[in-house]
Amino acid sequence: MQGNDLIAVRDRVLAGIVHTDFAGADPFDGLESRLFRASGLGRFRMARLVWLQAIKRGPRALRHIAIIPVLQNPKTLALLLGAGDGVRLCDVAVRLCQMQNADGGWGYPFAWQARAFYVSCGASNAIVTSFVVDALMARGMSPTDPVMQRAAGFLRGLWRDGYFAYVGQGHAEIHNASLWTAWALHRIDPGNEISQKAVARVLTAQRSDGAWEYGTRAHHRFIDGFHTGYILDLLDRVRASGMVGLDDAVMRGYVFYRTECFDATGHPRSFAWRDGYLDCHAVAQAIATLCRFGELNAAQKIADWACHALFDTKRGVFYAGIGCLGVDRRNYMRWTQAWMVWALSIVIEKAAMEHTLNPLLPLTFEHPDPARPGKEEALRALSEEAFLDLFKITRIEAQKMRTSGDMEELYGLTRGLKTLQRIGGERGIILNARRIEVSTRDT
Repeated sequence: MQGNDLIAVRDRVLAGIVHTDFAGADPFDGLESRLFRASGLGRFRMARLVWLQAIKRGPRALRHIAIIPVLQNPKTLALLLGAGDGVRLCDVAVRLCQMQNADGGWGYPFAWQARAFYVSCGASNAIVTSFVVDALMARGMSPTDPVMQRAAGFLRGLWRDGYFAYVGQGHAEIHNASLWTAWALHRIDPGNEISQKAVARVLTAQRSDGAWEYGTRAHHRFIDGFHTGYILDLLDRVRASGMVGLDDAVMRGYVFYRTECFDATGHPRSFAWRDGYLDCHAVAQAIATLCRFGELNAAQKIADWACHALFDTKRGVFYAGIGCLGVDRRNYMRWTQAWMVWALSIVIEKAAMEHTLNPLLPLTFEHPDPARPGKEEALRALSEEAFLDLFKITRIEAQKMRTSGDMEELYGLTRGLKTLQRIGGERGIILNARRIEVSTRDT
């Protein structure tokens, strides 16, 4: 599949999301059923658990019978705003700020029952709050903004002596949720002590084979592909922010991920070692994680396969998954469509950058430079960490050229630095700029 074909699929799904005003079904929204509420069974924990699983695993027709409304999820908006080092596709920052809860967090627009706890509709939790914080800061919101300060207060309230809990009223230790919270709080308050402790605890929880179980409770001892991808992506971002001592954990974790969370054909698995039903969410995370760790070709192959095997050309949506009985035709807004748009956007931008910009080499511009528009577009799509690294690389190279007296090279590098400063300003990225003393021509 050509790059333009991937873009066409991505844009069609995105247009569908926008057309519905970002609202849709979710695998875990069963407790919002009008039928279930009218039954009175919602008072009982076991009934909530059974009903939630019935809606999640049952036929599509059951959702219609149960009368479950479509809902707008803050996490959908966060993904489309650029959370998780993604690409900004929709400017929904104002809407997300309006959805912030009084306690400073964000939650799912439905009640849900886990084995360990019950969460009421809209109640703030670690994951949604962390994704929203990540998206708003990628959009350029300052850590000192009142929205961020309220969010930081909620996140700090999840601290449980070594890790961050998933919800305020719970104590379950879930590794990816704790790490997400640590990262979000680190973005607001860099270097804070509890974020560092939480990261260290996640490293301690890594198994000898490089894997992480979902959590510490007996029913959380499974290992799945997309949460493993979450952890690896986050550890790499934490490492890029300057935290040391993560290399070994990331390397061992990625070796496990590539060995056990993909099958012999190179397709991702929902759960480590196990073939069978493949959740589209695992496909999306695999595309993004492979891109992050430099395996663009593998990511493109999975994206191509997903657009052939998991995309419904009639409806313009991705299937929820695929298994031995064929495709799962359920249409989930947050869990499937938003994640696939997020992932396809990452691989599309990475492929475009490979042709116009190598973020591992100093940025230079000719005068005039016919490639400038493409390079500037690639700069706007770079993650903040990669953007800062490129600025550092370019600045060091410019200092070398200044010392050596190679003025032609220095002119091109200075144009690169000025372009980085301009686009960094547009994106709200703070650059530690040191002046390159040279009389430039037509920068």
